[in-house]
Amino acid sequence: MTEHTPLTDDTGVTGEPGGARIRDHPRFLRLWLSQAGGAVGDQLLPVALSLYILREGGGAADVGLVLAGRAIALVGCLLIGGIIADRLRRTRVLIGADFFRAVVLLATALLLTRLPLGLLPVITALVGAGEALSRPAYRSLVPALLPDRLLERGNALVSAVHRGSAVLGALAGAAAVTLIGIRPALLITAAVFALGAVAVLRVPEAVRRTGPRSAILGEAAEGLRAIRRRPWVMVVMGTVCLHLFAGSATALTLLPVIARDEFGGEIAYGYVLAAMGLGALPAIAVAGRWRPKARGTVSMTALTCYALLPLSLVGPLPLPLVVLSFAIGGFVVELYFVYWLSALQRAFPEDQLGKVFAMDQLGAYALLPVGYLLVGPFVELFGTTATLVGGGVVVAASSLLCLLVPGVARFENVTESEEKTMGRNVADPR
Repeated sequence: MTEHTPLTDDTGVTGEPGGARIRDHPRFLRLWLSQAGGAVGDQLLPVALSLYILREGGGAADVGLVLAGRAIALVGCLLIGGIIADRLRRTRVLIGADFFRAVVLLATALLLTRLPLGLLPVITALVGAGEALSRPAYRSLVPALLPDRLLERGNALVSAVHRGSAVLGALAGAAAVTLIGIRPALLITAAVFALGAVAVLRVPEAVRRTGPRSAILGEAAEGLRAIRRRPWVMVVMGTVCLHLFAGSATALTLLPVIARDEFGGEIAYGYVLAAMGLGALPAIAVAGRWRPKARGTVSMTALTCYALLPLSLVGPLPLPLVVLSFAIGGFVVELYFVYWLSALQRAFPEDQLGKVFAMDQLGAYALLPVGYLLVGPFVELFGTTATLVGGGVVVAASSLLCLLVPGVARFENVTESEEKTMGRNVADPR
């Protein structure tokens, strides 16, 4: 386990003392507040563009392409973002990523009527690239600004902003297209990103003392080796990859089409997505205070319920039950996420966290673009029901099988005594 200690700022003064409460750490709170706006923008854009495409005559395949654009950018840029986060000031990375997204969305709003629908996936890809650069930097800053005992609470607050903004983004995206149109929505989102960048300017970052830097590929290989020495990390990453490929891609691609055809329109789409964000909020409170020893067992067992996302759309169920199913999905994902994020922050040295978080996200999103692109063809070949049921089965089965790997049950390295108990001769990766 890595112990996180206060760093030294530019003046040589040590960082904030290890206060017992989150409010004793104002640097963390300023960073947390600064990123709330960007989280709203990241959620609003794909919702608004998906509904815009359907209004312009597109179908499930076109929606899948727009969603795939963001996912492809995340896969392509997350590792670069992680390496940059370990090389540069992380606050500067956040400022640059926010301003970049603001400029892209401003240009899109001004040129929207001249853009063919086929170029909209490029827009989501560019905004996704900015998101990919910011994620590792943001998450890597948390353990530098909080003591170890507050990591769960800090990560719970990070998740609260993300999930709360998911609710606002989903509802705002649906409402904007319905009430004011796509162009004002894009302009508002651009302004939100710009304000987030300005807010980060007020977050002083301590200087990290790092050793000599290797080549970029060497740093990537170093992060991969660190993960491979912890098999439980690799297995959980692979499981979540399957969840996004089979569960998220299937449900999120077909949801706007089903909402339009079965639930009476676009607002229902926003309600269902917002329910997922609302469902996550109680999980954030639970994970911030409940610390079970078998965090992995709790997390992966709960994630079997993520299968409700595609399964609730079979038929589909009545809208209130679909809303409830997505709310449960949001709850279990967030419970897992808070425990998982804290486990990674404890398991890896501070100077590797940027790369580790990037690879975690890269692994999760690796098959998501493929999933988005395959939903349309799968529906054509096997039908909507079979596609949704297959996605749910993959999610539930992979969650339970993951628990068979040593270390997953507690989200930590297996100790020597536990290895002997299991009759295994495995070297401690630490």
